[in-house]
Amino acid sequence: MSSAEPIVVHVAGRAVEVWPKLSERSTRVRLSVKPGPKIVLSYPPHTSQRAVLAFLHDQIPWLEQALSKTRATQPHLLKHFSKFNWVTIDDQIMTLQIKNGGRTLVQINHETETVDLTLPKDVEEQAALRATRKLAETGLNLAVSRLAKKTKVTVGAVSVRDQTTRWGSCSTTGTLSLNWRLILLPPLIHDHVILHELAHRLHMNHSDKFWNQLAHWDADWKKHDRELTKRWSTIMDLGHHE
Repeated sequence: MSSAEPIVVHVAGRAVEVWPKLSERSTRVRLSVKPGPKIVLSYPPHTSQRAVLAFLHDQIPWLEQALSKTRATQPHLLKHFSKFNWVTIDDQIMTLQIKNGGRTLVQINHETETVDLTLPKDVEEQAALRATRKLAETGLNLAVSRLAKKTKVTVGAVSVRDQTTRWGSCSTTGTLSLNWRLILLPPLIHDHVILHELAHRLHMNHSDKFWNQLAHWDADWKKHDRELTKRWSTIMDLGHHE
């Protein structure tokens, strides 16, 4: 079974693509609906193709229900900014001011709490994506430094990445990998993700000790986590084009 080719099934009378994915960490076959929507069928090693397809067939009623609840999401970053003209830089919400020019320019003004983006008209969307990722590298490094100092946790490095299935991760060597889209979240939710990863510097699991540590730093972490989940479908697919 190739993860490069989708499995086409019929759901509620229409053809739907399901993308198989071999997952070394999976212990069972799972079906999930990602932003887009994109349907992913993950399975552990040594699972037979027959077993995977049988599971998928059994899940068609669930899939029909799940797809009926999804709504089209907007992958265009500029359209997102037309509705939400701000980004979080460190612990500040900053108003975005976008204009056209000959080349891409990013200017952060902490005094006026504004970010000026100059974008070439002919490649405006691609330039907006590059500029926003550049902003994320600045803002997320500042935020990690601030929160690491506050929590007295050491961090090896900060890697700002284009992750599509997670907000962040922490390696055993102390590197934090953070999704550039975090700067599209409000400061408290943005910080919640970073604090979650910093807690992994002390507990590389999701044990009671981990959750107690997170609660010590982020007393409203459950509320923030629910808000993060709500924003998943409108944020996580930004910057991806069909």
